Amino acid sequence: MNFVSKDGIKTLVTEKAMETSATYQAKQKRNRITLNIVIILLLALWIPVSIDKVSDFDAFSNGIINQPFSDSLGYILIYTLPTLEILIAIVLVTEKFRKAGLILSTLLMTAFTGYIAVALLGAWEKLPCGCGSIITGMTWTQHFFFNLLFLFLSSWGLYLWYKLRGSNAGSEVTEGSSAKRHIKSII
Repeated sequence: MNFVSKDGIKTLVTEKAMETSATYQAKQKRNRITLNIVIILLLALWIPVSIDKVSDFDAFSNGIINQPFSDSLGYILIYTLPTLEILIAIVLVTEKFRKAGLILSTLLMTAFTGYIAVALLGAWEKLPCGCGSIITGMTWTQHFFFNLLFLFLSSWGLYLWYKLRGSNAGSEVTEGSSAKRHIKSII
């Protein structure tokens, strides 16, 4: 495309910037929808398991105390785990603290998945499950893959959160930037 005038170049650049902006907006919308789906799936995990632990606290406590670690750690976990799970659910629904919820979810799922991986490698002879909800009926291998799925979802949600918050280093157009300013920076 040969343009004789400088205005022709500006027109071409303007059209390209508008096309890039529309593509960017569509990508952002898809990422927002995907993040919301991830949040819903994480809430579908954290809400029932925390309610189950609180509502059947005796069974949960006994399951934790029977784990192959010290009783003092068990007593700390008895109160820490349900509290963390409830906190994760609360901060995931709060836009202002969603990043913290995704980080906590990722960390807790990493710990749970790592614990199950060590158990599957045969580190302990006896391994009772202190989990509740639908997880109780799973084998340790199923539980491991279940946790891997939710670890992936937590990590992916955190990735999407950063992507939506302007961590778009190297992108052509950033959210909140006008096409006019973008064109002036190109020319």
